[in-house]
Amino acid sequence: MVGKKQGDYRPRRARADEGEAAETAQPSETATQPTTEDRIAASRRAERRAELQQLRDSVAASDVDRADRPDVGHRDNVAETAVPPHRRRRFVLGGVIALVLVAALTVGYLFWSDQRGTPSVQPPAPSATAPIDTSMVNDQAMLNPALAKSVIDQRWKITADQPAGTPDSPVPACLAEPQDDAPIPAEGVVRTLTTASNGPTALHLAEAYKSAELATESFALIAKSLGECNLKGSYIASARVITGLGDQATAVLLKDPAKNTYRAVVANRTGRLVNVVDIAQAKTEPDLDKAATALGRLTDRQCTAAIGVCASNPHIADGPPPVAGDEPGFLALADIPVPTSHTGTWGGLSPGSPADVVTSGCENVDFNTISADSRAARSYILVDKPKGMPETFGLDQITLTMKSDKAASDEADLITKNLKNCSDRLPTADVNDLSTVSGTGADDTAISGSVALVSQKISANKTSKYRVGIVAAGNKLVYTFLPRTPDWDLTQDQWETLTVRAAQRATQVR
Repeated sequence: MVGKKQGDYRPRRARADEGEAAETAQPSETATQPTTEDRIAASRRAERRAELQQLRDSVAASDVDRADRPDVGHRDNVAETAVPPHRRRRFVLGGVIALVLVAALTVGYLFWSDQRGTPSVQPPAPSATAPIDTSMVNDQAMLNPALAKSVIDQRWKITADQPAGTPDSPVPACLAEPQDDAPIPAEGVVRTLTTASNGPTALHLAEAYKSAELATESFALIAKSLGECNLKGSYIASARVITGLGDQATAVLLKDPAKNTYRAVVANRTGRLVNVVDIAQAKTEPDLDKAATALGRLTDRQCTAAIGVCASNPHIADGPPPVAGDEPGFLALADIPVPTSHTGTWGGLSPGSPADVVTSGCENVDFNTISADSRAARSYILVDKPKGMPETFGLDQITLTMKSDKAASDEADLITKNLKNCSDRLPTADVNDLSTVSGTGADDTAISGSVALVSQKISANKTSKYRVGIVAAGNKLVYTFLPRTPDWDLTQDQWETLTVRAAQRATQVR
């Protein structure tokens, strides 16, 4: 099935009807004028590309290392005013007018050139919009047992090669949900590899597009899906920021605590070709760095035919997942582990004021009055209200944009000191396991702070227990809070990761 021709291909993320399939066919030699429907579809696609570009990043195009990083985003935070609807319509109208003017000038130039005769020219160099080579997704372009062995040292074998996008085709983790209006690949193959019975498995999806622009749009959608992964029972345990591995790349590690299983998912784009490699293993997490390195070696085989960047100098580092979630700047649902009860589905409430959040009392500050440029809070609850869940169980995140990096760091240090000395002020309070956390946010922003366990004796027979976290990341001050019981809690490692992740998400907005 490797190298399946376009005529037999069905897209993975959008089940195309016959009208859509017609759009993927090679253009006839006789040019036709676009219909009204074609123009509307093109306009919608342009709007979606602009939105995805803004979600993915808004860094300067001249900065190659940052411009294609899915972890970088500089959208306005929730405290800043959105563009009014009438202004958005004006922008769209302006874009349409500009497109019409460009088309008119192009037609005029072609007519004028035809009247003057055709001068001799050199043959054009290959472009990113050249007709697709049906052999681009061939056996050499697919993950093989030797590369899989470099990630997990076991004996691998190819189980199947299938056309991607059919109802029976497997899909990588996080990509099961169809994407309406997603670009349609010209060809695609999904390969599965296995080891011994119940051993690690691997899946490689490779899709080739008619242009680098379509491939870029597809990669943006994939990155967003990885950043807000909907794999039931799993959460994003770690992520990698990757540069130099093709034109664009990203990676996440998913963990399902109840099943004790892991998925290492690495995605990249080189020119017109998009790859997703998904390696699953139980009990032991696959090495995400090795998976990315294996994809780099594979990319070096693909880049010439795909007219893309190879993987001559990849750089792989810990960092935030791709920008995603329904409220950028706050934790995505995929960031939050299922409680220790192994039941419940997290959902996020609309952002509000820090005044609505009840803290442990040991912080000894009012997040609603601290001097800051902006502030917002968001609460997360188990929307299915599983049996036995305490009424007070839920997660809170408070994010303040301070006036400077130093102001954020000083405030985090002050709150950490207040937590440490809480028993001196409140004899009924007890603070344990105060430990430091650190990490890296978007744009390589340093993250540092503390997490702790707080107990407050309410009465002779009742004690309330909480997990708290406070970190600074650039000019962001981020606080996390979780009431806990033995059956409704997160582990210490999960809490440390989640507190750092909250700061990472905060750095993905201004």
